[in-house]
Amino acid sequence: MSSSSRRISLAVLVGFTGIALAACGGEQEATSSSSETTATTISENPNASVVGGPKPVSPTTSVADDHAGHTQCGVTKGPDGSLRIVVLQGDLTCDTAKQVATEYSPKIATGQPQQVSGWQCGPSETAGILASCTKGDQEFGLAP
Repeated sequence: MSSSSRRISLAVLVGFTGIALAACGGEQEATSSSSETTATTISENPNASVVGGPKPVSPTTSVADDHAGHTQCGVTKGPDGSLRIVVLQGDLTCDTAKQVATEYSPKIATGQPQQVSGWQCGPSETAGILASCTKGDQEFGLAP
């Protein structure tokens, strides 16, 4: 190999080595600058409040516990699953409550008062009752 070939080979080798080192240096600088940014962000407000994750669902109480002594008349379909039919007051048969509940259940999702077969049905303010229907002194509720 001639001396000029050696010099060219050496120059090419030095050039590639320089490029390789420059690329490594740039990568380290990028890593350290993002680490500094992260550290700066964390230390900017050490008193910031921490927002927790979703609150665990609390166990639901059964309708029987909430409305002990009330007649349970089975279930009907609700907007998000089955709803229990509970006679809340008056001399009301389960057959009547089931019939009205079956008619009213598709309308529950509107959140608006509805007239169903002569009954006034709508959202309930009673704890544990999603909706209720009244007619005179008779009332039944729909509970999850």
